[in-house]
Amino acid sequence: MPERPTAPPAVIHSRRSTGYVLLGFLATFMPMPFNIVAIVPLVAAVVESVLTLRAMREAKAPRATRQWTGVSLAVTVMLIAMVGVPYLFWGATSSYQKCMDGANTNIAQASCKNSFADTNLLHSYLGGS
Repeated sequence: MPERPTAPPAVIHSRRSTGYVLLGFLATFMPMPFNIVAIVPLVAAVVESVLTLRAMREAKAPRATRQWTGVSLAVTVMLIAMVGVPYLFWGATSSYQKCMDGANTNIAQASCKNSFADTNLLHSYLGGS
């Protein structure tokens, strides 16, 4: 039986990273308290992307290929920030989420957006008056 050729390590890590990013991206569409699970596959994607870059450097891959891998790493970190930042302002974002969950009409949704757009989230988070 002939041996199956194995892929280079950079290809293996790149495939894993792509799968983790896709899974994390889909998990970001979950409603607010549940989308925190997106952090797990996204952090795994960051680890795999770093391993991909390391393997590419050792294999002397073309610079353009490494740069695109770096861009995908940056996009993955931005996704992590997108998911994580609302949890830093949990008080304001949870009350906004509750308001939007209770809004059944477009007018009610606009009312929620207007009432929370007037508040300074950072100011309320830091406890200022």
